[in-house]
Amino acid sequence: MVVLSDAQEMEDIFLRSRSKHLECGTRVMNIVKGITPKAQIALTMDDLWKKHRRLGTSVMSTQFLRRVTPRVADGAVTLVNYWKEKMTVVHERGGSCFDCASDFHLCTMDIITELSFAEKVDGILSAQSSLRSTRVEMNAHGGVKFPDLKGNKFHQAVTAHYVRMTRSMKIPPILMSLYWQIVSLTPAFRADNRTIRDAVIYRVQQARVRAVNVGATGGSEIPDCALDLIIEKDEKDGAERYKEDEIVDETVDYLFAGYDTTASTLTFAVKYLTNNPSVQFKLHEELTSNLVRPENRPLTYEEVASGNRTPYLEAVVHEVLRHALVSFAVVREVVEDTVIMGRHIPKGTEVLFLTGLAGFRATKSWGAQRTSESSSFKPSKGFWDDEDTFQFKPERWLVDGPDGNPVFSINQGYSIPFGLGPKSCFGQKLALLELKVIIATLSLAFFFDKIPDELNGNGYHEVLTRKPNQSYVSLLDWEDINGL
Repeated sequence: MVVLSDAQEMEDIFLRSRSKHLECGTRVMNIVKGITPKAQIALTMDDLWKKHRRLGTSVMSTQFLRRVTPRVADGAVTLVNYWKEKMTVVHERGGSCFDCASDFHLCTMDIITELSFAEKVDGILSAQSSLRSTRVEMNAHGGVKFPDLKGNKFHQAVTAHYVRMTRSMKIPPILMSLYWQIVSLTPAFRADNRTIRDAVIYRVQQARVRAVNVGATGGSEIPDCALDLIIEKDEKDGAERYKEDEIVDETVDYLFAGYDTTASTLTFAVKYLTNNPSVQFKLHEELTSNLVRPENRPLTYEEVASGNRTPYLEAVVHEVLRHALVSFAVVREVVEDTVIMGRHIPKGTEVLFLTGLAGFRATKSWGAQRTSESSSFKPSKGFWDDEDTFQFKPERWLVDGPDGNPVFSINQGYSIPFGLGPKSCFGQKLALLELKVIIATLSLAFFFDKIPDELNGNGYHEVLTRKPNQSYVSLLDWEDINGL
């Protein structure tokens, strides 16, 4: 195996001609093949993969994201209301803070399910309805743990499949196929698989009926969810036709990709905000100054889609992604002899790209010392200052605009949270939209107060994504902060 941490070389490989020399690693594809074998992440980069990639692109269009932003915003407001009541319960029980990790999973599952099917799951509302009757655990430092709610049957099945994929990561590649063969024969797997696929197939059938009705009436309605958009594309005359199992697998993959990575990133985000109160004050000031009465209403696509109106929010989100390292590395397999850092790499070699290090190692001193073999083209981005690269500092992403006001610049330095090239994360536009809407909504509602050091550790663990070991929050109303 070859390990590469050079950000500029990664960019050159994935965004220029050498990307065709690489294929998604067999291990990565095998992790998902047991559950969604027809999804694009499980396919090699052939014509079928390109067909599926085009299908995924349609649900990341600006028109569709603008259409579904109110649902993301409503989900964020629902979380705020839940946390207000939760904090009240914490104080009633004599605590000072609570563990929030499972709340983000409920929230993002609610959102991604509604974006997929235009149906509410209401995991947060269900949790809120039983909040006061729930037995809680409180540690010696005032930290309250509420029990993790399982959600409905569909949510439980998705979570169980996610756990199975996590376990498969520990299986040697040569035994991966055998692992899935054995697991797929278990009653629990078959029940969960049936729950997920029956639910998706039923909604595919409903979407086809809606598409036919719209076509029969000559209507031109904008699709209301990802599945409607996919079926509309599939039903059009002359469009590429997809088999039912292809649509089901892509929809299930959309669900998997849309909830856990975003939830993990948000969990890190509130830790960084908690530990950096000055960032909270700057962000709250920008949101309340640049937006029209945003405190008591859902945010809109136009308010958060670009950094024009809220550059500091954009900077905060990208700094969270730079630090969180939810997806620390990507693995590719060399399918055609290639050259990396001036060295010949033969076909069949696995290459581990440490994309997470790009945001820390790509400093000015590092840039000046790069070898001649890897500096044959001009870098597309700048390099971070050596002295503060490990600090949480959103200001590093800002430059002075023509009018002297700060503007966000993605080219300030290297950070590769979504990967690069043809097999980068296809859902990154939606992920960024969710992160900006949810972080902004939470920041408008709450000041994240200091947490006891015993509950604010920096440890983390890795499953399919990187997650903090501790994720406590203590919430104050901004009215209380401004009155101090």
